[in-house]
Amino acid sequence: MQNKDDYYSVGTLTEETLRKLEESGLRMTVQRRHIIDILTNSDCTSPKELWYEAREFVPDLGIATVYRLINRLEQIGVLQKQRSLGMRPEVPQLGTIHSGKGQRVYKSKGADLTELVRLGMISRGIIGPNNVIQLSLSGNKINVTVVK
Repeated sequence: MQNKDDYYSVGTLTEETLRKLEESGLRMTVQRRHIIDILTNSDCTSPKELWYEAREFVPDLGIATVYRLINRLEQIGVLQKQRSLGMRPEVPQLGTIHSGKGQRVYKSKGADLTELVRLGMISRGIIGPNNVIQLSLSGNKINVTVVK
């Protein structure tokens, strides 16, 4: 039975991706290549499902290998695990800004964190002035997605 709580979306595997994997200390084995191939060509919804599919090609594959590879692909930004629990995603909001001495400098009444981040990215030359971004929380990190 598929677990609909997990969904893995994989970017295109390029030589750049393989280079990033090797630079991160991961040796590309036959097992890992099969797992990556299955990730890019199937609709696996959980590590266990991926493991079952990969075992058709590599019978001695351990499930720990699947989890380690998934974690590494997430770390280098190639794989994104999305959880859908029927709840609204948590969108970061700008809180109160304090000085180094603990004094309140700015209370974020109506300030838009997304727009502040977008303007900062434009000023640094990361994106163009016509780009639109979305912010999302992943643990204690704010992820930025350039929508257009």
